[in-house]
Amino acid sequence: MMALQTPTQPQQPDRGAVPKRRADIQLLRALAAGTVALLHLLYAFANNLGDRLTLGFDPARASQGAVMLFFVISGYVMILSSARLFGETQGRRVFWTRRLMRIMPPYWIATGALALVFLTVMPRPIDAERFALSLFLIPDLASQAGGDTPYRSLPFLWPGWTLLYELVFYFLLGALMGWGRRAAVIGASVGLVALVVAGLGIDKEAAASHPIAWTLTRPVLLMFLPGMALRLVHEKGWEAPLAARLLALIAATLVVALVPKPEFVSAMGFDYLAWCGVPAILVAFAVVSGPLWLPAPWLTTPVVTRLGDMSYALYLLHVPIAWFWLWFYAKLPFFYPGPRDYFVTGSVGALVGSWLCYVSIERPMTAVLNRRVAPQS
Repeated sequence: MMALQTPTQPQQPDRGAVPKRRADIQLLRALAAGTVALLHLLYAFANNLGDRLTLGFDPARASQGAVMLFFVISGYVMILSSARLFGETQGRRVFWTRRLMRIMPPYWIATGALALVFLTVMPRPIDAERFALSLFLIPDLASQAGGDTPYRSLPFLWPGWTLLYELVFYFLLGALMGWGRRAAVIGASVGLVALVVAGLGIDKEAAASHPIAWTLTRPVLLMFLPGMALRLVHEKGWEAPLAARLLALIAATLVVALVPKPEFVSAMGFDYLAWCGVPAILVAFAVVSGPLWLPAPWLTTPVVTRLGDMSYALYLLHVPIAWFWLWFYAKLPFFYPGPRDYFVTGSVGALVGSWLCYVSIERPMTAVLNRRVAPQS
């Protein structure tokens, strides 16, 4: 099991250095993507096959908290990984283009994979309009009317709802990147807060009538701010004492125990942030604010690194893989087609399939696109 380690004397980082993969960030990525994927496999798929399985905690809070953790990590990583672009003439163009190349092609591939499953082995109707809007992450609340998430725009590949918020953050951070890091961070922070403040004037009952304005002004946008702040503080050489990091984990546990579930989770209001966003911030603080010790690092560090690398593929592909597995796993020998067998074999299939996609498609494709479309001057 991972453990927090007593801080050692920090060293000032080289802002011009190419950032290496950090075990703490990779661990958070793996935990976030793994939590979302496994809970979806269990509660959205396996539990429809027979006796309902349970893990003894609120799956909605865990999965939503994992998504909030993604946003915090993104705020941290964008400041870390873009160090060479701040203040550069072509910094904005390179940043925006590379972020689009990193986010959208894998999303389109996963969306296409889900459509292929629905058109072949697991026939299901595909709404052409919703599919087209989903490809470009255009909010559409009409398809959620009467469902469990009436105030959240879910694309055809439903985990992709988070990507629009990532792109908004990237746009704001990149807008002033050529003016230097200070201007970019302040500009992005002011822009995120301004969007959320503007959203205060939109009542949730009007969300369906103004889906774009409603979606782009949800308070979840504020989750990128703690991530940026953590990176800026950490970059100055400050590390939290071990006691403070342990207290953060205890505080996260207390928040989970004491803060009630919002009446309208899909509205993603400030009560939503208190419910699942605050614990995510506290966990991120505990993990990245000082040294992280992993047992048998010669083994666990490479494993954590690989899981972090494939986290985006797992986040997107577990849905089409889960649907495909509904058809395929029943054909496997020695397995009774029940929820437990489906969950175990489907989880393994999602991990293997996501890793193969990352190695053979996502990683080489992103590298080629970055070289040809967004070379760094």
